Amino acid sequence: MKVAVYGTGGRDHALADKYGDSQHVEKVYFLPGNAGVSYTPKGKRGLIESVDIRDFNEMVKFSIEKEIDLVDIGSENPLEEGLVDILNENGIKTVGPKMQYVRLESDREFTDNILREIGVPKPEYRVFNNPEDAKQYVRNIGYQVFVKSNGLAAGKGAIGCEDVEQAENAIQSIMIDRVFGKSGEKVVIEEMKYGTEISFFVYLDGEHMLPLKMFVQDYKKAFDPIDRDSISAFGGNLNTGGTGCYVPHKLTTPWLINRIIKEIVNPTVNAIYNRGDLGLGWDYRGVLYFGLNLDPYNKLDVFELNVRHGDPEWEVLSRKLSTDLFEIGMGVSEGTLDKTKLVWNNQYYVDVVAMEGRSRASKGWNKGYPGRYGKGHKIRGLDTIEKGVTVYFSGVREDSEKGLVTDGGRVLHVIAGDSTLEKAKERAYRNITHISFIDHNNNNENCIRYRKTIGD
Repeated sequence: MKVAVYGTGGRDHALADKYGDSQHVEKVYFLPGNAGVSYTPKGKRGLIESVDIRDFNEMVKFSIEKEIDLVDIGSENPLEEGLVDILNENGIKTVGPKMQYVRLESDREFTDNILREIGVPKPEYRVFNNPEDAKQYVRNIGYQVFVKSNGLAAGKGAIGCEDVEQAENAIQSIMIDRVFGKSGEKVVIEEMKYGTEISFFVYLDGEHMLPLKMFVQDYKKAFDPIDRDSISAFGGNLNTGGTGCYVPHKLTTPWLINRIIKEIVNPTVNAIYNRGDLGLGWDYRGVLYFGLNLDPYNKLDVFELNVRHGDPEWEVLSRKLSTDLFEIGMGVSEGTLDKTKLVWNNQYYVDVVAMEGRSRASKGWNKGYPGRYGKGHKIRGLDTIEKGVTVYFSGVREDSEKGLVTDGGRVLHVIAGDSTLEKAKERAYRNITHISFIDHNNNNENCIRYRKTIGD
């Protein structure tokens, strides 16, 4: 079989890599892909091939010419732009929801209202399309909040605010300065909950569901809590697209898994599938992500729904999963998930994300991700990574003189597995120290940055 994965980042690379492990798959095409794949074992032997195709009609033509059996769309933007619809209209099987169904992620107000109507627990929230009304609201309520852009924002559209001033600044940034573009036309202001974050994933095939009963701890904050200087320099510990994660989550128990499925997943999936007053009647085929909070009193709340695998959650889940991904993908496409059984290996996995740190710019300095960051820094040390440690690439490109260089804020993922969480964590951190981003404007200093507390 032949599979195509559409995307460019670490999650998409991990999808392509996992399909490459399938006993059924002889070739994986990664479109538009990224340059890092050619530095991996599967890339070097041609099992995974990056092909720079971005136009959807060209994607259809390529899929037909290459006789692609399945296309998995990893990222939210091509889903919202209708890639699944175009491929399905041409008889090509896919993993991913149709354009209409992406609204579950791209319209927070729509989804939050559904969850409230069907009784799924979530924090108190209000929606505003006027920035002055939003600012007046945060002055009046007296508790800490998240200010969230209503639309897609590459996983960065939620700003945690410790006080009224921070909340007003967040409203200003999202609604007036439009730091997240048109997704800031509305904001959702949501009560801040304290506790433990849980990432929970479910596959849907239009009729059945397959919960991944192996949830993940994600680390969304840009900096470690003790990194006070950086937090101060950025005006707060900003949320990012994810700085690392580990699996299995320390709270993974049959009791909590059953609670999540009963209280949150079942009513949500029923509302998606069923018709009626509280039903959407959708033929949803793809992944559904539940971002959850468990507070100290064991109360669960949903703080977001996404329509695709998490990033960086999928990077560790893909290493933990023993079930053949091609069999899951075909089950999603063909409506046969009820015949699929999930199997997990007994390892722990830790992903530490290597980010662009402080570097010299042509004038002054780049703060580094999640602020303004440099590009074009040569990546060294990949050939010294220990056997069995996986590197997935995200913000990279090939330079004709330097070779592989940085080309994004989150550059690569270093994933290590071992028999205990502590061993996996130690192995991941030992290997990420082998990697350098060479700051050519600053005496070839190393400008890599990563959090030091993933897995703590």
